[in-house]
Amino acid sequence: MTGRKFKLFFPRWRFPYNLGDTVMLSSLFKAVRQVYQPGTLEVVADAVVAGLFAHDPWVDRFVTASWLTRKLIRKSAWSWYQRRGGHGIIWPHWQKAAFDHLAMGHNLVNTIQDPRRNILSINYAVQLGPEIVAFDDLRPRIHLTPEELARARQEIAPNAIALHVAAIRQDQSRLDNERLRYRRSAWQRFVQLVKAHDPSLVVYEVGQKQFEGIGDKLIPIGSIRDMAARLKATRLVVLSDGGVHNVCNAIDQPVLLFQGYEWNPPELFQMGNARFNPAYHPPCRQQCHLFEDILNLPKPRDHCHRACYDLSPERLAEDCIALLDKHPGHQA
Repeated sequence: MTGRKFKLFFPRWRFPYNLGDTVMLSSLFKAVRQVYQPGTLEVVADAVVAGLFAHDPWVDRFVTASWLTRKLIRKSAWSWYQRRGGHGIIWPHWQKAAFDHLAMGHNLVNTIQDPRRNILSINYAVQLGPEIVAFDDLRPRIHLTPEELARARQEIAPNAIALHVAAIRQDQSRLDNERLRYRRSAWQRFVQLVKAHDPSLVVYEVGQKQFEGIGDKLIPIGSIRDMAARLKATRLVVLSDGGVHNVCNAIDQPVLLFQGYEWNPPELFQMGNARFNPAYHPPCRQQCHLFEDILNLPKPRDHCHRACYDLSPERLAEDCIALLDKHPGHQA
């Protein structure tokens, strides 16, 4: 494939609100360029993708998909088009091939311990081939400009952290009628403890439309690049896995990770920028959700009471304070 054009198709118009899935597309750019060595790498998606990954050094051109391309991707004719070679299409849906890969040998343990890949980047890589899966750097990347970073530092307090105060999915409910993944009272206790340690700390909420009143201020939903720059201006982001976490992965922003999305295993989503304390969760997390899918285990989540929702705010605050004390000062 050396010297030829490679077209990477990403039908984001089919899932326009998937922040994390969009960010994770960039985990493939460097791998495709270095493994396949195409003369030109072209990414065919939409305007959001083009704007988000502007300045990426591995992509030559971003193209907004035409109506014909969108129609082909919906139809069986696409399989003929893709077989012509030099093309790849990436979907965010879980791929059986990714689970099969992780179930082989030491792949699951190696992925958990690898700071430059996680289950999501592998899920994308398997859709292109084993050479991409084996590539040593499958991190997502958002290349922020000095001007974007400087503007964000003007907007964000110099001594700040961000919280991803995430809600449960609309089609779910909790026995305690809580609307947030992590109980409101737990978030409030966490903020009380970290502010008692450092009263000058400013706490931003991020990732939701409305201000919950748990922190001091809200980082509003704007462009993904704007949010990324503002997160980079904070000292630390405390969150459960999700789209905001993937943005942090893409800018190497320090993260205190305490949950996976819903009850996903957090260690499958972390990268080198994350701190995750396994003591947060009961041991059953190693047999739950994606672990059970990968290793073909029984399904404890069908009978559990979602204990992973109810983590200790005291323990979380203790780890947050330790990280802040270890790395004082403003992010560069």
